[in-house]
Amino acid sequence: MAEPELSLKALRLAALPEFDPPPQLWARIEAAHLRRRQRRRLVQWGAGMAAVLTFAALATLLPSAPTVPVNGSPLAQLQRQSHELEQRYAGLDGTLADDGETELRAAELALQRAYDRGAPAEELLPLWQQRNEVLSSLIAVAADGAQLTRI
Repeated sequence: MAEPELSLKALRLAALPEFDPPPQLWARIEAAHLRRRQRRRLVQWGAGMAAVLTFAALATLLPSAPTVPVNGSPLAQLQRQSHELEQRYAGLDGTLADDGETELRAAELALQRAYDRGAPAEELLPLWQQRNEVLSSLIAVAADGAQLTRI
């Protein structure tokens, strides 16, 4: 049944007269096509800007995650203590001894590696405690103006 329909359509199309459009018609077709493309670009640009503005509004309205845990866990307490020690040490006017700097960097490196591995809190607790002890000793040394000596 598909073949007779195709042949009837082909016969009807073949029976149509030849049509040569005037040259002005092609200019109007091209202008209409250009207007449609420009309108489509404008709509796409507007939709993109609306998406960016929506994302920016959501990013400013949503609360950000706290950097220091709020709960009273031992890990959070050690982190808060470390932050306080850092601020206290930064306020002192002392130079950091090479041994102290090396020890602090080693403690921070061990902490960073543990976090990179996704270490549990049981492994992080002694590392934070070690960092706090190093910072405390550096604060004591800087406050006294003495030199740090490790044996």
